[in-house]
Amino acid sequence: MPPKPLHPVLDLVVRSLRFVYLLWGGMFLLSMSLYGRLRLPGFLWHWPDAARWLLGPWGRGVALGLGLAMATAALVEIWELVDRLLTRFFEHEDR
Repeated sequence: MPPKPLHPVLDLVVRSLRFVYLLWGGMFLLSMSLYGRLRLPGFLWHWPDAARWLLGPWGRGVALGLGLAMATAALVEIWELVDRLLTRFFEHEDR
């Protein structure tokens, strides 16, 4: 049996929160990797090679790629959110 769809208002709230999370996270990772401000938690310094790799050009590239993927996902999410709003609005207009 397919899962029961969420209430339309709850669905819009969840999609809006996901959009904000993806946009904020993507912009954060992009800016941190572009300006070289990446910081690592203390427990990663027990493995100096891993810390050096994460703070080097390859680690910055991975963070940049993740940030771009999150920003692109935010664009897709807002596209779907507006599509649902317009569909719901025009469906209401037809009645």
